[in-house]
Amino acid sequence: MRLAVTASLAFCCSTMMAAAGELPGCDNPSVISTLSSRQAWAEAHTWKDGVTIAVVDHVGERRLVTEGFSAIDRRYCAARAALTAARPTALYYVVSAGEGFAGYGWNVEFCLSGHDPYRVYGADCQVLK
Repeated sequence: MRLAVTASLAFCCSTMMAAAGELPGCDNPSVISTLSSRQAWAEAHTWKDGVTIAVVDHVGERRLVTEGFSAIDRRYCAARAALTAARPTALYYVVSAGEGFAGYGWNVEFCLSGHDPYRVYGADCQVLK
C-alpha cells in the first residue's frame, strides 16, 4: 500500500513539474500575440474607447507559481504596452498551464493598468500583479 501511494505521489509531482517546463515564457510571441488579439477583440466588442495595444516591450517575469494549493502552474508577467490612442501603460498578465481549450495547452489573462473599467482584476490590476 505504501509503495502505491509513493508511486502515485511521484507521478503527480513529475507531471506538475513537466507542465511548468511546457509553460511558455512571458516574452513568447504566441503569448504576446494572443493577449494583443484578445485586447483588440474586447476593444471592438466591449470597451469601445479607441485604445488597442500597438507594441509590447520591457517584458519581465514577476513570479512563477508551481507549488501550493493549486495544481495549475502560473507564470505572472509584467510589461509596458504602447497604446494606439493613449499613453503607454503597465500591462499585467498571467500564463496558466492546462487552462486552454478542454484543459489542454495554456491560457493568458491580462489587464491594462487604467483600462479595466469594470475592475475585473481589482483596482489597478491587483489580482494579476
